[in-house]
Amino acid sequence: MDEPPPIAVEFPWWFVRPKQINHRLEIRAVLGLPLELTSGGFRFELRPATMGFLVLLESIDSPFFLKPAEASALDICRAAACANGGEELLAGGLPAIDAAAEKLALPFRRGAKLSPANLLIENYGEVVEWLLSIPWYGYEMLRNKSKHRAQEEFLFCGPSLAAIIDTGTKYANLSAHDAIWTMPLALAGHLIEVNDCGTLHPERPKDAEDLRIKTAEYIDREMRGEPHPWQEKEPELYPLSPRQRYEQFKRKMEDPANGKA
Repeated sequence: MDEPPPIAVEFPWWFVRPKQINHRLEIRAVLGLPLELTSGGFRFELRPATMGFLVLLESIDSPFFLKPAEASALDICRAAACANGGEELLAGGLPAIDAAAEKLALPFRRGAKLSPANLLIENYGEVVEWLLSIPWYGYEMLRNKSKHRAQEEFLFCGPSLAAIIDTGTKYANLSAHDAIWTMPLALAGHLIEVNDCGTLHPERPKDAEDLRIKTAEYIDREMRGEPHPWQEKEPELYPLSPRQRYEQFKRKMEDPANGKA
């Protein structure tokens, strides 16, 4: 018997669920509204990530950006200070960032047990999502991804800054300064995305975990020669693959009823 055809994983894209999106936070970020952290009657606001924010984090090799799961309380406060600060922190360097971060550890008022640092740590998962995930939602939807930049020592340097300035001035009528320091990256990504896909409709990326699970299930069904759900639903549109036909033929030939066992 000939060798079985190799398994090529091919299934309808609609069969994989889209990546789960935090629409509430995405809307706030795109509109430039802050994330509100509240507890015990106190509130702390955290601005959405901008290109300037990333430049500040990279200038201090922030563990919050590189390995958020390993970030210390000081790293978290530094990141929050960079998100709410501006170019004056870049001019002042690490001492200025640390001074702003230390202020976040002070109680909201005399006698209070809570500080902005407490709220940041208590809501750390949401803070990470707000500053490190939400900003890239639009970029994940880009269709034209053929342009790649050679790796440089700094990620958020001249080309990145120029791209953000180009986006802000071209699509949002902003100054170069505001494109870097006030335009949310969440907005920039979606501005680039809607002007990138041409005649194609913007589309959310697929859920990576769901894709992994369904790929494994696909291979398992192919190995057994079983039909896939979409083949059962629309057999004329999705005929059996060569591997499925091979496995079904082999099973039929090995069936004792055929006298071949």
